[in-house]
Amino acid sequence: MEWQLPIQKVEIGNINIGSPWAREHSKDYEQKPMAPLSYFGTQFRIPFVSLLFPPLPIVEYNQNTGKLVLDMSETNLACIKLQTLQETLISAIVYHQHGWFKSDLSKEDVKNGFQPIFADNRLHLYCPCVGMQQGIKGVPYYRNDKWNASFTPSDLSTGSKIRVAVKIHGISFLNSPEGAWTGRCRLQHRVLGIIYQAGLPPVVPKPAPPPILNLIANEEE
Repeated sequence: MEWQLPIQKVEIGNINIGSPWAREHSKDYEQKPMAPLSYFGTQFRIPFVSLLFPPLPIVEYNQNTGKLVLDMSETNLACIKLQTLQETLISAIVYHQHGWFKSDLSKEDVKNGFQPIFADNRLHLYCPCVGMQQGIKGVPYYRNDKWNASFTPSDLSTGSKIRVAVKIHGISFLNSPEGAWTGRCRLQHRVLGIIYQAGLPPVVPKPAPPPILNLIANEEE
C-alpha cells in the first residue's frame, strides 16, 4: 500500500529532485537517465511522489496508444499545483543541467523540450489497457463497490468521471547514442489505480405540451 498525496494538499516546495545518474543498476540509465522525485513532510519522507486527483471528466481515451486525457478546468487549485510543479521542475533542470549534462540550454529551450502531463487545463496520462494479456499487470479499477484487476476501454468512456492515483517516478531525460542530452525530457509516471465516480448524466426527455396547448395550436392553424 503506497501513500497517496491529494494534489490540492501537496506543498511543491517539499518535493526533492535527485541526481539522474543515481540509477546505475538500470540497464538504460546512460541513454535515458532519470532524476527521481521524493517528498518531505514535516514528520515523514516518501521516496516517491504519488498524487491522488479529484473526480475528473474523461475527455478521451485511446486504447491503441494508452493516452488518457482528463479535464481539470473545474479544479482551479489542482491546476495551480500542477502548473507550479512543472514550472519548478523546469527551473531545476535549467539550474542543474550543466552539472548533469554539461549543457547550457536557455530556459525557453528547456521548456520547449519538456513534455508536460498538464497543459490547457487538461491532464495527459499514459494508461495502457492490458486486458487479459498473460503476465502483464493491469491498472486496478474500482466500480460497483469492488476492485477489478484491470479495466476495459468502455470503462473509460468520454464524459465519465474518475479519480486517478498517479505515481511520478521522476524526470526522464533522453540522451543521444553518444551520451549527450538531446534537450528532451518528460515526467516518468504510472497510473496506480482508477476509481469510477459517475457516468454521463441521463438524458431527460422533453415533456409533451399539455392537451390545452395542443388544442390552441390546432385552432391557430
